Amino acid sequence: MKKNNYISTLLQLVCCMLPFTVVAQQLPYYTQFSSNLFMLNPAVAGTKGHINAAINYRMQWVGYEDAPQTAGVSLHSRLANGKMGLGAFVLQDKVGPSQQTNLGGVYAYHLRFPDCELSAGLAANYTKYTLVGSKMNIHNTQDPAVNQFVNNSTGVIDANAGLYLYNDRFHVGFSALHAMKSQAKFYKGDSIKDGTIKYITQFYSTLGYNYSLSQDYIYENTLFVNYIKGVPLMVDYTLRMYLKQKFITGFSIRLRDAIALHAGVTFNNFQVTYSYDLLINRIRSYSSGSHEIMIKFNFNRYDDNKNGARVDKFAKQKYSFF
Repeated sequence: MKKNNYISTLLQLVCCMLPFTVVAQQLPYYTQFSSNLFMLNPAVAGTKGHINAAINYRMQWVGYEDAPQTAGVSLHSRLANGKMGLGAFVLQDKVGPSQQTNLGGVYAYHLRFPDCELSAGLAANYTKYTLVGSKMNIHNTQDPAVNQFVNNSTGVIDANAGLYLYNDRFHVGFSALHAMKSQAKFYKGDSIKDGTIKYITQFYSTLGYNYSLSQDYIYENTLFVNYIKGVPLMVDYTLRMYLKQKFITGFSIRLRDAIALHAGVTFNNFQVTYSYDLLINRIRSYSSGSHEIMIKFNFNRYDDNKNGARVDKFAKQKYSFF
C-alpha cells in the first residue's frame, strides 16, 4: 500500500509561508554527488579540462505517492587556454504538490599553482516554481497562504558561489547555493491569498582523495557535508573502486539516513553509473529505497602539442573519473 508523502511536503510549504521562520531541505540530494559536483559547486566548471556533459535522474523513497523525483542535464568546459570555465544546467525537481524547474549559467576562473589549481565560480539561475493546488491537503481550507483550487507559478532569480582546490589526487570544495536568499511569491493577483516561500542558503563542502597501487585498481574517497540552518547536519561518505578504469563499484554511508550501493561501466568517453539507497531511517518500513542513474560523456578538446604541458597537467584527470 502506498503511503502519502504530501504531509511532510505541505508542512514545509505552508510553514515557509507563515510569518515566523521555519527552514527545511529545499534542494535535491544526490547519492552520486561525487560524479555530480558541478550541480553543487559552480567552481567545478572547466576543471575536467574537456567538454563534460551529464544526464541524471533520481527517484527517491519509492513506495510513497508523489515522492521526490529529480532530473537534470548539465554541460561545462574549459576555455581561454585553461584559465576559465563555462557551463549551463537545467534541473527539474518534483516533490508532492510542488515543482521547480531551474535554469542556470556558470562561470569559473582558474588559478594555477605548481601542484594544484584553484577555481572560483559563480552561477546565476532562474527558477520557475509551481504549486499544484489539487494535490494539497490542509486542515483549514481558509488558510490565507494556500489556494487549493488553482495551480500557481512564480519566477525566482538567485545565485550560487563556490571554491574548488584540486589536482589529480585530491580536491577540496566549498559552495553556497541560494546565496541571495530569494523569495518565491505566489498568488500575486489574488487579494485574499498571499503565499511566500523563502529560500535558505545551503552550504556544501567536499573533500576527496584518490589513491591506487596500480592503474588497474583505483580508489576514490569522497566526504560530503551539507549544512542548512535549523536542519540536522547531513554527512555522506562514498568509496568507489575503478577496475581497470572500466568497471565501477562502491558504496555510500549517509549519516542517519541510508546505505547506498554503486555500480557502473565506462566505454571510452561514455560512462553509466547506478546507485541504490537502502534506507535506515524511520521511513524504511514504507519505502523500498531510492534509485539514481547518471549518464556522462566527455570529449577531450585539448591537443598536447598546441596547449602545452601545464594546461594538460590539470585539464586532464590522471584517473578516468569523469
